[in-house]
Amino acid sequence: MDHTVASYHPALVVLSLAIAAIASLTALDLAGRVKSSRGLARQLWLAGGAFAMGTGIWSMHFVGMLAMDTASRSAYNIPLTLVSLLAALLASALALATVQGGRLTWPRLTSGAIIMGTGVCLMHYIGMEAMLSITELRYRIDLFLASVAVAVVASALALTLAFRLNREGIRSPLWQRGLAALIMAVGIAGMHYTGMAATSYQRVPMAVDAGGLGNGQLAFLVALASIFIMVTALLISIYDAHLSSRNALLADSLQRANQELKDLVHQDALTQLPNRLKLEEHLDAMIATESASFAVFFVDLDRFKQVNDSLGHHAGDELIKGAAARLKSAVRDGDLVARVGGDEFMIVAGPNITHGDAEAMARRILSALDKPFQIHKSMVKVSTSLGISLHPENGRSRHDLMVHADAAMYSAKQNGRNTYQFFAPDMTHAADRRSILEQRLRHALDNDGLTLAYQPKINVHSGQVAGVEALLRWHDEELGQIAPDEAIPLAEDCGLILPLGEWVLRTACRFSCQWMEETGQALPVAVNISAIQLNHRGFVDTIKTVLTDTGLPPNLLELELTETCLVQNPDRAMEVLGTLRELGVLMSIDDFGTGYSNLTQLKNLPVDRLKIDRSFMEDVANNSQDAAIVRAVISLARSLGLHIIAEGIENSEQLAFISKLQGHEYQGYLFSKPVPAAELRRLLEERATQVLVDQPLRGHGIPPDQLPA
Repeated sequence: MDHTVASYHPALVVLSLAIAAIASLTALDLAGRVKSSRGLARQLWLAGGAFAMGTGIWSMHFVGMLAMDTASRSAYNIPLTLVSLLAALLASALALATVQGGRLTWPRLTSGAIIMGTGVCLMHYIGMEAMLSITELRYRIDLFLASVAVAVVASALALTLAFRLNREGIRSPLWQRGLAALIMAVGIAGMHYTGMAATSYQRVPMAVDAGGLGNGQLAFLVALASIFIMVTALLISIYDAHLSSRNALLADSLQRANQELKDLVHQDALTQLPNRLKLEEHLDAMIATESASFAVFFVDLDRFKQVNDSLGHHAGDELIKGAAARLKSAVRDGDLVARVGGDEFMIVAGPNITHGDAEAMARRILSALDKPFQIHKSMVKVSTSLGISLHPENGRSRHDLMVHADAAMYSAKQNGRNTYQFFAPDMTHAADRRSILEQRLRHALDNDGLTLAYQPKINVHSGQVAGVEALLRWHDEELGQIAPDEAIPLAEDCGLILPLGEWVLRTACRFSCQWMEETGQALPVAVNISAIQLNHRGFVDTIKTVLTDTGLPPNLLELELTETCLVQNPDRAMEVLGTLRELGVLMSIDDFGTGYSNLTQLKNLPVDRLKIDRSFMEDVANNSQDAAIVRAVISLARSLGLHIIAEGIENSEQLAFISKLQGHEYQGYLFSKPVPAAELRRLLEERATQVLVDQPLRGHGIPPDQLPA
């Protein structure tokens, strides 16, 4: 018997290649499932993939065996055949386990390829030994080594393709997986046929009952294995298509939900602008590029609360939306505009913005917001205070830049509003003090930390006390005495003016009522009212409630309002003052001459009294211009039938001047400075005992020869 070399049936060779390709495609699909799954699901996919891939390689091998000398009868040793199948399964399992997670490093790829290639070689050569119809197998060492090399290279290629086509659980297109499966099949088949070419053998005659698996039986098993592979591949493909479709819909739905959630988290609901959280993230990103220079703007709408209180929150919302739109149009493309509070916005402008660029932008913002807003049927005009901090000059952290822009904004408010300020180091002290003051003012309101001082109003001709003006006093345990000029604007800015104003009203009315109950004498009391209080929709109801609760007659309450307060919203002022006049409450214009009164409006306003500001009275005896102004004011007041009160009377010359012009009342240090309630009681009791009839001014220390004619 001569040693022979194998010859092959072409159709079965093609079939073996097809089986290898189907097995490779199945393996690639399952490798993706293994990589993207977790826990038990991963183990199941790994087991199924190893079985399908191993069976496919084994089937390809034995189809190739059937393709050799198909005219001769062959038989196969069953145990060795099963061992060869086991080798294919183990090699496949190791291959799939290699790609299930992590990075495919060179050491990992090399070890995996050697293990898998060794498994494939064992499967092949054990399968050859299982043939009972041949004996004395001999191998050409060069082709044998070549087959091993092909097995290892094919395994490395298979591992690489499986890993690359399933990166991060993302499935590649079908055509890519099909091409990869074909390449893997050529590599696997190349190993098989190289191994076959390395083999020479002697064929021995086979008895019909020689035992083992015959050609027909092996063909049946291979057919079953091939059908299993193809059915598995088909089922996986169908399931994968269904799962991919469902996952795509789910992923799209989740993506939309995530985007909506992200928008909710990062977007202001009213203006659709980014919110504080988005602003802070943007600032962090800008700061991360250390070379970038940019500017942070803090924009605050002055007196916004007045709009809410007078026109309602709906109008306030419309104003905020209008302001947001104007801010967007005033900045450059790429700049971020965010709403960070009720009427507060912040802008991040940059990168590479200069001081001049920031100043030009600030002017555009002020100009854009300075124009009146059409809110329903009303024209609303607000001013804007704007603070600017620059990176990196004014801070290198998000917190510093935001705080410094805020401090600069409050500096702009203190400098008259409707302006902008760049941050300067000394501004932080003012901002820190303001923050502390706000906290302490809230504490004082909640814990009776405020008091009133009362300054008498004196009848010019009789010298008798005609009433008192209630003035806020705040002595803080930690900060000491806080001047009203600092406390009142603070209360207006931080939203405390309404509770503070009601407390002043209630306390003053209660004092006047108690004085009347104790002495039987009326003591009219005057209270200063801010524009925010006047424009608040509940202001009239507050007055009614205070008068009812304290029992004070309305004609003993006088409300003092500044010119600026009256002209901000004249229609609203006319309505409120008219209602209060009908109620019996008196109204006076305070600090007249310092504001911007329109004489026509003044004529139409339902006011009872006019107070001449102390600034005109200081030098009235020596300054002809001041004297002329006071004469004109008193003449105007008399023509309108108004009661005249002069403030700041500190000497007899000033009093004589007012008396000569027939002013009605005066306030000033000539009689008394503002004093606490207990001291006022003593003062009033002492004054009540004096009787001034023939010489009404003698009590003021004016000599008889200086009395006005």
